[in-house]
Amino acid sequence: MRVRRKRYLLCVVVLFMMTPWALAFEEVEDLVDIFATDSNFIAVVDGKRNFSESKSSDERILWQGAKGEIGAFLTNERLLAVSVRSGQWNVRSLKIIEKKEPPDILLAAHLLIMLTGERIVTFGTHTGGFVQTRLPIGESIVAKKAEGRVAAIVTPSRAFGFSSYRRGVAEIRFQLKETVVSLKTTYNKITLRTSQRLITLNAENAVWQQFDLK
Repeated sequence: MRVRRKRYLLCVVVLFMMTPWALAFEEVEDLVDIFATDSNFIAVVDGKRNFSESKSSDERILWQGAKGEIGAFLTNERLLAVSVRSGQWNVRSLKIIEKKEPPDILLAAHLLIMLTGERIVTFGTHTGGFVQTRLPIGESIVAKKAEGRVAAIVTPSRAFGFSSYRRGVAEIRFQLKETVVSLKTTYNKITLRTSQRLITLNAENAVWQQFDLK
């Protein structure tokens, strides 16, 4: 009985020690497959549903990707995206200037970001379609990252945080003479270090939290 009890206690201790480590990582299957033919864009979701969107003869694919619960195409005309919650392809036309200078794309398991010189277009598993955020006029991008359920875009004056759970953006402005030191994203969290603060955002509440470093 004592030997069994010791073994039981040992198993409990091992499980207790492993649990935080296990919760720190989250593995998601690739549930969306995308294909392009001469006349159509096709998405197969979770091997059960498929959606088709017409493709014009002069439409060229600039980028394509599928990861976790998201799949997307960027062409010389538009952005097409689909998730496990979609009922069809979501489509957003590119502006004239964006057709001349193709946007940057960030793809995570639950979130897609299209970044141009004027705007950030986001698409997530819970956003119900595309969401657009304007960038400050004339500002460059200091840092950008996306992973799992979160993404961050940083300019010299502010940081934009995105969560697959939130339809919209969490924005925080920097203080006078505050500069960005580092940006880190994990599956559910953004960590932004500046010269004055540590700023974080969790996917679930999608609100910036800040801690002074003075």
